[in-house]
Amino acid sequence: MDEKKKEPMTEEERRRQEQKEKKQENAMMGGTVVLSIVLAVAVFMMLPYYLSTLFQKVITSQWVIALLEGVIRLVIFIGYVALISLMKDIRRVYMYHGAEHKCINCIEHGMDLTVDNVRKSSRFHKRCGTSFLLIVMLVSILFFMFIRVDSPILRVVLRLLLIPVIAGVSYEFIRLAGRSDNAVVNLLSKPGLWLQGLTTKEPDDEMIEVGIASVEAVFDWKPYVEEIRREMK
Repeated sequence: MDEKKKEPMTEEERRRQEQKEKKQENAMMGGTVVLSIVLAVAVFMMLPYYLSTLFQKVITSQWVIALLEGVIRLVIFIGYVALISLMKDIRRVYMYHGAEHKCINCIEHGMDLTVDNVRKSSRFHKRCGTSFLLIVMLVSILFFMFIRVDSPILRVVLRLLLIPVIAGVSYEFIRLAGRSDNAVVNLLSKPGLWLQGLTTKEPDDEMIEVGIASVEAVFDWKPYVEEIRREMK
């Protein structure tokens, strides 16, 4: 039996098909984002809280329990970052992350955005998202040590409600660190820079070229570099 030849789609059918595929893609992306947020909250917020409550029978001080919760959270986070760095694809992501930092450091030090200049720039940066996440966890320790609630349910609710506040405080510190050369601020920024030893790797020249192209796609760096050079004189 001869197979029926499939008739080509009309313009209207093609448009509907594209809209359907786009909706499916958006739904999958939205579901992925929601699932990622839920897992992040569960692993990095709820799990440390639950594990810290296991010590309440032997530790009566709520300050110590809050500190212990923060330490557990840090251990889980750093362990996660270190573990995924063993994956080949993630190591490549970390190399691109290093290329991004090198490009930003290059122009912020008044150098033209070339492969040679970027290659010799530092892969560590104070305003990195890695530093931000670490600051979030350190700030959360302070918040939870001084804000006490007796009800376990309210403690969980409070931790969720305070996420935007803690993130806001941490973001302001990262902004300050990026603008300041104060010795105290530099000292407080050190842990984040140390952690970037895990989340950034030295990129190859092709990755540096990708980093340069990415910067040039969103930012006209030449006037900025000229301004930096004038300030350095």
